[in-house]
Amino acid sequence: MNTTHSTLPRLTAIGSGKGGTGKTLIAVSLAQALSREGERVLLCDADLGLSNAAVRLGLSASGDLPALMCGARPLEDCVVPVQGGAATEGGFDLIAAPSGSGALANAGALAAENLVARLRGTKKYDRVLIDLAAGVDAAVIRFASAADEALLVLTPDPASLTDAYAFAKLLLRATGTRMPSVIVNLSESEAEARRTEEAMTATCKAFLKCTPALLGHVPRDAQAQDAARRQSPLFSQLPHGPAARALIGIARGLHGSGGPALQKSRFASQR
Repeated sequence: MNTTHSTLPRLTAIGSGKGGTGKTLIAVSLAQALSREGERVLLCDADLGLSNAAVRLGLSASGDLPALMCGARPLEDCVVPVQGGAATEGGFDLIAAPSGSGALANAGALAAENLVARLRGTKKYDRVLIDLAAGVDAAVIRFASAADEALLVLTPDPASLTDAYAFAKLLLRATGTRMPSVIVNLSESEAEARRTEEAMTATCKAFLKCTPALLGHVPRDAQAQDAARRQSPLFSQLPHGPAARALIGIARGLHGSGGPALQKSRFASQR
C-alpha cells in the first residue's frame, strides 16, 4: 500500500436517480474493492439530508462532514476509519454527517461546490468516492459534474431506468460532454442485465445523441443482501460470492483504466 502521494485524488461520484437501487452498498463495496487494488480510499456520504453509509457499515461514528463543509476542522480530523482505515489493504476512511440528523438537509449547490473543493485538495487519498443522494436535485448534479467521473447505478425496474435517464440528461446538460458510466445492479440474470443496459443505451442514443459506457453488472445475491441487513461490509462476509466477484471486476476496471472519465462517450452519428 502506497504511503506517499504527490497527486490529488480522483473524485468518483456514484448516483442512481432514484432510491432502492443498492447504490450505497455498491459505494461501500467499491471502497473496499479499490483498497484491495492498492488505492487509498475515502468514502464521502454526500446524501446531505439522510446520510446512512455509517448505518450500512454498523458504525457508531460517521465522521464530521458538517465541520469539514464549514471549514471548522481539517479533513483528517473529520474522518473515521473502516476496517483499519485507508492505510490498510481492504480498509478505507469514511466521512458523513451524523446518521439521521438531517444536519445538512438544506445545503445547496454552493455547499456542494465547497465540499468538492475541500475533497479535491487532499493528498492523503488516491480516490474519493462520493455517494450521492438519490434523485437529481441541484446539489446532486453539482457533485456529479464537479467530480472526475460519475457512475450511475440502475436496476431492471422500469422506474429506475426512467430516473437514470434523467440523471444522465442533467449531467450531460451540466457538463456539455460527459455521460455517466452505468452499473446494472440486482439483475436476475445476465440476459436481464443486458436488456437493461440496451434499454438505457437506446433511450440515450435516441434523445441525447450519445450513450453511456457500461462499467459492469452486479447480480442479485441473497447473501449480499443478508450482509447488508447485518450491517457488515460485503467483502468481510462474502469475498467470493457472485456480487463480490462482479464488484471486484468493476473496481479493477476503474483502477486499471484511471476511471470511466478516460473513456470517451460514444456519440451517435446524426443523420
